[in-house]
Amino acid sequence: MTEDGKRAFLRKLGLSRKAGEVVVGQDRIRAALSSGRGPLLLLFANDASPSVVKRLAPAEPRRSDRVVRLELVSREELGAALGLSGAQVVGFFLTSRFAEMLLEDLRREGDVIE
Repeated sequence: MTEDGKRAFLRKLGLSRKAGEVVVGQDRIRAALSSGRGPLLLLFANDASPSVVKRLAPAEPRRSDRVVRLELVSREELGAALGLSGAQVVGFFLTSRFAEMLLEDLRREGDVIE
């Protein structure tokens, strides 16, 4: 991801928070994963704790979930984009238009999406 791409991506994350489309917090993400409401896009900061990654992105996620480690985005940057002091992971239901836009940006920038 280029620096320009990163800035644009983080701006969209901020807009998604204002629109109420992002799931923030490990407990809320776990609840969303078990709710059966639909598949999730999980975005992990590059310095997310291995225990957080293991807990929320199991070795065999549901087929329809998407997991991305944001190689150029730290937990401080991810949090700042959302108006928080830090965030290790955020989630979006894949039915969200923001999830579609973010996935499109990640693919265009060449990020690996699991």
